[in-house]
Amino acid sequence: MMEILGLSGTAITKLIKKGEVSAVDVMEQALNQVDTVQPLLNPFVTIAHDAALAQARQADELLSKTQPETLPAFFGVPFTVKDLLDTQGVQTTYGSRSLEHNIPNSDVVAVARMRAAGAILLGKTTTPEFASKVTTDCALTGITRNPWAPSLSSGGSSGGDGVAIATGIVPFGVSTDGGGSSRIPASACGVLGMKVTIGAIPHETWPFHFGNNSSISMNCRHPEDLVTLFNTMSGAHHLDPWSRREIKTMSPPVSPAGAVQGKRALFIPALGGNIADAQYQAIVEKGLAKLSDLGLDIDVALDDPTQFQPDIATQMMTSNLAARVRQMSVEAQQHLGPGLQSLLGEEEFKSDGVRLQTDAIDRSRTYDRLERVLSNYDFVLTPTLTAPPPLADPNSDQSVTINGNKERINKWWTHLSIANLTGHPAISIPCGIDANDLPVGLHAIGGWDRDSDLVSLAFASITCFDWTERRPVY
Repeated sequence: MMEILGLSGTAITKLIKKGEVSAVDVMEQALNQVDTVQPLLNPFVTIAHDAALAQARQADELLSKTQPETLPAFFGVPFTVKDLLDTQGVQTTYGSRSLEHNIPNSDVVAVARMRAAGAILLGKTTTPEFASKVTTDCALTGITRNPWAPSLSSGGSSGGDGVAIATGIVPFGVSTDGGGSSRIPASACGVLGMKVTIGAIPHETWPFHFGNNSSISMNCRHPEDLVTLFNTMSGAHHLDPWSRREIKTMSPPVSPAGAVQGKRALFIPALGGNIADAQYQAIVEKGLAKLSDLGLDIDVALDDPTQFQPDIATQMMTSNLAARVRQMSVEAQQHLGPGLQSLLGEEEFKSDGVRLQTDAIDRSRTYDRLERVLSNYDFVLTPTLTAPPPLADPNSDQSVTINGNKERINKWWTHLSIANLTGHPAISIPCGIDANDLPVGLHAIGGWDRDSDLVSLAFASITCFDWTERRPVY
């Protein structure tokens, strides 16, 4: 049987349409890899084994009766969905015991569009309870471990998604990003993680339309899949007011190596005051030098022109969570984990209209400052993470070590959340390997609705440091 683990979804569907491999063969390989990886790393909450195989058989039957060129873009390709997004007929727990038996009656828009494109849902990937942490562990599903070093965290809150892609189970997954949730595990696991411009892909089920900081996100191994994923899932939907604008179809660059020729970037080493460990900084700077050789004009900021204050983002994210859990039934609240239970009575998150509006003003000013930077540059660049991941066990020391000093985990990731406050698209791209053979990510923020620029940067990056052939062996 042809080996498909690690191939792009674009490549897999071409093989299926040509008859060189069947959809059943592809799904069986994916499920066999699940059997190997799941006991060791725990990336899945639910595996739709029987349904996925049945749909693969249906795909093969359809192919035998249909002209291949008429079949959709991801025909027969397995994919995963973060367990924070509703999937029709498939358990959706949000990582919480309060929703342990929840089986939605419908798909979210993004998932429905993926199914319409021929992709087959293999399973739901792990998330901490209501995406409340940047590591992936919770009472319902346990710990999700890093595929490169299982004692370490996979990152979060889309940790299961990052692991499933890094280990080759699927070529891509649909997740969410409310503060770095797709980009953190992408960097920690060595794959691509992209948060689109808010509303570019409808996110209709998250109940904070007008205080929203979360976007549907895409995790994958190959840049070419980002193009098709975006084109498949983007476009307006009446239940998401942020989506009500024209979204242009994305195309891959004609020349990947020339994709950043003439583009300008500002590298901010300490965005939001988050300074990377010297080893990480050096790896990212080496990657930037390679991109510069391709024609990317890179300036280095001596200070942070965005004046970003990460506390604003964490305050708003925590307030959103507090509001959400307080709207749950008393019975459901009793099943929440201790981290969310604490928000039910926390005085800090009692009603305060002035504070709410002050946060909104601060958010607006952050947007204005970032926009001023992006009026002169195509990208704002930083390290994705500032240090290696913390230990996976939540009962262990959850600090990170930066330049020999133990720091709170907030110093690991909070600079990423500026793109969530402002709605700008952002991506984490693998750009090197540290001394312990762990992946290191380069982070880029682009202009509103200039998602294609970030995809072009990913294409250019792969010519500098090809991560697609590098996969942990399981």
